[in-house]
Amino acid sequence: MINHMADVIECPHCKWKISNVHDYLEVGDMAGEFELNCESCKKPFKVDFYSVFYFATEKI
Repeated sequence: MINHMADVIECPHCKWKISNVHDYLEVGDMAGEFELNCESCKKPFKVDFYSVFYFATEKI
């Protein structure tokens, strides 16, 4: 089962949450994937990421 979470990477093995996600991204990255070893249990896993933009408008 794929687990989608916003602004956090969660290890699929031990559920450790990594909140410093920007450390793993390059400026301008909109989507991609990379492999990571968990900071806690040290097991490897794959991370897929994508960007979502929300726009709001108001009268000026």
